[in-house]
Amino acid sequence: MTLQQLLGIELPIIQAPMAGVQDHRLAVAVSNAGGLGSLPAAMLSLEALRTELTALQAQTRKPYNVNFFCHTSPVPDAAREAAWRAALAPYYAELGIDPAQIAAGPGRAPFSAEAAALLAEFRPAVVSFHFGLPSTELLAQVKGWGSKVIASATTVAEALWLEAHGADAVIAQGLEAGGHRGHFLSMDLTEQAGLFALLPRIVQAVKVPVIAAGGIADAQGVAAAMALGAAGAQVGTAYL
Repeated sequence: MTLQQLLGIELPIIQAPMAGVQDHRLAVAVSNAGGLGSLPAAMLSLEALRTELTALQAQTRKPYNVNFFCHTSPVPDAAREAAWRAALAPYYAELGIDPAQIAAGPGRAPFSAEAAALLAEFRPAVVSFHFGLPSTELLAQVKGWGSKVIASATTVAEALWLEAHGADAVIAQGLEAGGHRGHFLSMDLTEQAGLFALLPRIVQAVKVPVIAAGGIADAQGVAAAMALGAAGAQVGTAYL
């Protein structure tokens, strides 16, 4: 099965979800052009997510992707918070930033039962995850309304884990990725590889379609990735 058949798209191109720098309009443009537009949800409140999804569905009838994080929220640590704010104090002063206006605590929320309940009303064609996958129960809900699940892997071990735990396709994410990498089985950054070293190894290791991501910015990059066995490419920075 091709990536186009799996996801219901015309072109094997996925717009990478970029939290904090895009809204539904970019996702709409890409989906209407034949690729898979993506809406990043990790930094959105439930109210904001509903607003974005409502606007997105009103402007396209094509498949789209909604992206969530699956990290474990950090335990609040006042001393650690104070330490990084102190380290950045000279830059706040230089740029005229008032530290009191910076919200405390994590800026990104993991996928939750509340988010799943909201998403069930919209039933997007694709739901993607960073940092692994949600709980078995939440993943079953997503698959239960017919969404395809894709998730990013930065090592062969992560790709095999995602396939074994229910991902319909795996994103092979090289260390060239312009935003953040999605490693989740190990914090050892020496295990990270460039896309064109990682990609063929993941393609050989798993049976599900593999999507290439990381440093792809033009047609030549897409062609090179597909020559190495990718079913499609996920592109982020180029869309900015």
